Amino acid sequence: MQGKIQIRLIDEARTRRTVELLLVLWLLAMADLFFTIWAHLFTPFHELNPIASHLLHKNSLVALVIMKIGLTGIGTMIFWGLRKHRRSELALWLVVMVYVALTFRWSDYTTQVLALGLN
Repeated sequence: MQGKIQIRLIDEARTRRTVELLLVLWLLAMADLFFTIWAHLFTPFHELNPIASHLLHKNSLVALVIMKIGLTGIGTMIFWGLRKHRRSELALWLVVMVYVALTFRWSDYTTQVLALGLN
């Protein structure tokens, strides 16, 4: 006879979900960085993040990239360290949802820029 198939409980899959969410987070964060730099270089773009805005006004793109990667890395380490906690997973879901909303905003922005011929 074949062995029974075990159904994993939700808590047992939390680490897998955390890894998947962190991968999505990195993908969306790097897309945000790419579009921020693109918009700064090729469109009349106004950055709302005051630190990023300061770096962009100084044309410190390398510092902006280091800041974005560094902060995303620190956040990743925090979420990874707290991956066994339900509240941490919920917070990670919320951060990913904010990045998804930002991705829709970037889509709208690029569509408007292309429609106006500002690129």
